[in-house]
Amino acid sequence: MNSNINERNETDEIIRLNHGSEDSFSIFYYRYHQKIYANILRVVQSPEYAEEILQDVFLSLWQNRHRIDKDKPVAGWLFVVSFNKAMDFVKKKLREHIEFVADYESLFQDIQDVEETDEIVAEQIRILEEAIDHLSPRKKEVFRLYRYEGYSKERVAEALDLSINSVTEYLKQANKSIKQYIAGHSPYEYGNGVLLLVASAMYI
Repeated sequence: MNSNINERNETDEIIRLNHGSEDSFSIFYYRYHQKIYANILRVVQSPEYAEEILQDVFLSLWQNRHRIDKDKPVAGWLFVVSFNKAMDFVKKKLREHIEFVADYESLFQDIQDVEETDEIVAEQIRILEEAIDHLSPRKKEVFRLYRYEGYSKERVAEALDLSINSVTEYLKQANKSIKQYIAGHSPYEYGNGVLLLVASAMYI
């Protein structure tokens, strides 16, 4: 299936979501929840808490449905928000259980200075999208089909007339390029966490 058709279909679903469509919300949930859950689990290391955070992420999607940008993939929004919420959980648990860390204040200074605001989420998504846009056309197409459309490697290979080995290599190269771009363009250390989600999700 042509990736442009997939993008158009997602745009249509986002517009419906903007207008309160529960069916469109369900489509996005079933399309992305497994990978979002896996990403959260890598951060929090607890299936129970990961499930709670996952539900919170999709609750946020519903609550913010009017503000979701139809011109940007929902997956990017979900990855950023899920990382922020997972990190909030980790910070909370560390504060609860660590009795003394000599460099505690400096260790968390950057994180404490960054609140999960709409502006920060938008900036993180912008940098992630820029990183993807800097990929070569073929790498970008492979990445978007696998990452945002939820295709398996086998399905990507079939859709683009590539071997599975070629798809895997393109994904590895895209992953490396995205890491390098975000590391060089993120305005704060916390934002670099987005690339961890992208990198880890690519190998699910």
